[in-house]
Amino acid sequence: MDDLVSQLVAHPGLYVGPQADPNEPDAASSVARILVTALPGGSGVMMEYEVLSADNGRVHGEHAVLARTPRGTVLITSHTHADVTTVLHETEPGFFPAADGDAPFPMSIRLAAPGPGQLVYSWSYGRPGEDLVVRDVGTVRVVE
Repeated sequence: MDDLVSQLVAHPGLYVGPQADPNEPDAASSVARILVTALPGGSGVMMEYEVLSADNGRVHGEHAVLARTPRGTVLITSHTHADVTTVLHETEPGFFPAADGDAPFPMSIRLAAPGPGQLVYSWSYGRPGEDLVVRDVGTVRVVE
């Protein structure tokens, strides 16, 4: 099976689907929208990610690059919840935890492509000194 980068490079486009917090099943529904664009040479993808809520408007905005490097796959993310960009290194397939001191708060991102044109984008985070908790999961599929 192809790696995550290859799967996304093969299926660029606009991905849309539900966004949920698995800890709050009764929370208002949100929609995730991720535009996936292949990088030159197929070395990775750019992802423009936003979460929209009927109750709260745009609740998350993120620009991320998932790319192969000579030292492994990285996920570089800039988002609306911090004023710094974070470089995350893949430690197991699809899992990108922040090392101590590399992010403004404890965080990790897990990406999975369970099928062609499908993407699951999961954020885990906590306050400093807290354990990571999966809090946001976007389950999206390519629509164009």
